[in-house]
Amino acid sequence: MTWTTETLRSGVALDTAYDHRRELGTVSGTWYRVRQGSNVCLTTRNRGDALRLFQDRVFRASGA
Repeated sequence: MTWTTETLRSGVALDTAYDHRRELGTVSGTWYRVRQGSNVCLTTRNRGDALRLFQDRVFRASGA
Protein backbone atom coordinates (compact mmCIF):
# COMPACT_ATOMS: atom_id res chain seq x y z
CA MET A 1 0.00 0.00 0.00
CA THR A 2 1.44 3.36 -1.01
CA TRP A 3 0.52 6.64 0.68
CA THR A 4 0.31 9.72 -1.53
CA THR A 5 0.55 13.22 -0.10
CA GLU A 6 -2.52 15.21 -1.03
CA THR A 7 -1.57 18.49 0.63
CA LEU A 8 1.52 19.69 2.43
CA ARG A 9 1.60 22.99 4.34
CA SER A 10 3.47 24.23 7.44
CA GLY A 11 5.00 20.78 7.90
CA VAL A 12 1.54 19.18 8.12
CA ALA A 13 0.53 16.61 5.49
CA LEU A 14 -2.73 14.91 4.56
CA ASP A 15 -2.01 11.53 2.95
CA THR A 16 -4.37 9.22 1.10
CA ALA A 17 -4.05 5.50 0.35
CA TYR A 18 -6.31 2.84 -1.12
CA ASP A 19 -6.03 -0.35 0.94
CA HIS A 20 -6.95 -3.09 -1.52
CA ARG A 21 -5.07 -5.76 0.48
CA ARG A 22 -6.90 -4.95 3.74
CA GLU A 23 -3.67 -4.17 5.62
CA LEU A 24 -5.28 -1.51 7.83
CA GLY A 25 -8.72 -2.99 8.36
CA THR A 26 -11.10 -5.78 7.50
CA VAL A 27 -12.72 -3.84 4.64
CA SER A 28 -10.78 -2.53 1.66
CA GLY A 29 -11.17 1.15 0.88
CA THR A 30 -9.58 4.58 1.09
CA TRP A 31 -7.70 5.60 4.23
CA TYR A 32 -6.58 9.08 5.28
CA ARG A 33 -3.62 9.97 7.46
CA VAL A 34 -2.61 13.28 9.03
CA ARG A 35 1.12 13.70 9.69
CA GLN A 36 3.22 16.41 11.23
CA GLY A 37 6.76 15.65 10.15
CA SER A 38 7.29 11.94 10.83
CA ASN A 39 4.67 11.89 13.61
CA VAL A 40 1.38 10.33 12.47
CA CYS A 41 -1.44 12.11 14.29
CA LEU A 42 -4.42 10.19 12.90
CA THR A 43 -5.19 7.32 10.52
CA THR A 44 -8.87 6.99 9.65
CA ARG A 45 -11.34 6.06 6.92
CA ASN A 46 -13.33 9.24 7.61
CA ARG A 47 -12.15 12.05 5.30
CA GLY A 48 -14.06 14.70 7.29
CA ASP A 49 -12.26 13.82 10.53
CA ALA A 50 -8.92 13.87 8.74
CA LEU A 51 -9.62 17.27 7.15
CA ARG A 52 -10.72 18.81 10.47
CA LEU A 53 -7.56 17.61 12.23
CA PHE A 54 -5.44 18.75 9.28
CA GLN A 55 -6.95 22.25 9.41
CA ASP A 56 -6.45 22.41 13.18
CA ARG A 57 -2.79 21.35 12.90
CA VAL A 58 -2.10 23.87 10.11
CA PHE A 59 -3.75 26.64 12.16
CA ARG A 60 -1.59 25.80 15.19
CA ALA A 61 1.59 25.47 13.11
CA SER A 62 0.99 28.92 11.58
CA GLY A 63 1.07 30.50 15.02
CA ALA A 64 -2.30 32.19 14.59
